[in-house]
Amino acid sequence: MKGYTLISLLLLSCQLNAAESAQSTNSAVIEPKTAYQTWQTNRLEGLMQPHGWLSLVGLEWLHVGDNTMGSAVDNDIQLAHGPEYLGTLHLKRDKSMSFRVASDVAITANDHKIIGSIPVNADTSVAETTVFKVDTFEFYVIERGKMAVRIKDSEAKTRTEFLGLEYFPEDEALRIDAKFIAYNPIKTIPIVNVLGILSNAESPGRLEFTIDGEAYSLDALDADDSYYLIFADPTNGRTTYGSGRFLYTDGKVNQLGQVRIDFNKAYNPPCAFTKYSTCTLPPLQNRLPVKIEAGEKKYANSVY
Repeated sequence: MKGYTLISLLLLSCQLNAAESAQSTNSAVIEPKTAYQTWQTNRLEGLMQPHGWLSLVGLEWLHVGDNTMGSAVDNDIQLAHGPEYLGTLHLKRDKSMSFRVASDVAITANDHKIIGSIPVNADTSVAETTVFKVDTFEFYVIERGKMAVRIKDSEAKTRTEFLGLEYFPEDEALRIDAKFIAYNPIKTIPIVNVLGILSNAESPGRLEFTIDGEAYSLDALDADDSYYLIFADPTNGRTTYGSGRFLYTDGKVNQLGQVRIDFNKAYNPPCAFTKYSTCTLPPLQNRLPVKIEAGEKKYANSVY
């Protein structure tokens, strides 16, 4: 260190320390999220949307004829707030529907202001579902054996007082490459929902995999660019939601005939957060005998 004065040495030391500190700080700032952390963030943001599942406040069954809506007590479907008389949903015996808006009420259908009467499409229609928005509400008709109005409110306490999500520790061993066994012909699976309504779903194949050397399988449902799994396991009702959980695979079958199942992405059905949902229950063959201690845990306010 010849030629350096004491002041020079002190300055050099400070510069080195500052550089090291900046390098450490920058590393912390630019460290990217993992794909799994991004998935968790997207999951929470989806729930917290103004009219996501946390905002669901009503499921009102329709009768044939006129069904009036509004905040006044003499409506067939009473809203918690908003216009006293919103309009009338008219249901015919053939399940066709129309909505007539009350005068002087500002309401949109699929983001277009409506005046007078318009036809209404339920969520099972081949045409676009008719989604109404008024005040802080969003509502639309669903078909679950019969017709009902599903009502969402961005000011619902289930949304504004949401307690957050809790997860098991991330487990790399539960990211599994399963073997896809195609059904030919496609298999029809009877599936019941929480209302006790039975429906049939088509399964293109089952996913076979092992956990700790033991073989298991799950029937998969088609979901565009992935497969959709409804499954149960012995954690249900204890550390996870009582009725089971949902999961989308990471893509579809690859050239090796495999599908990636990441149980860390198992998540609660909407029924874990609101009593007004119509969640499907796992079919018998998708009730695993092994504990899946990965993914989303039971919601703190869940009663089941």
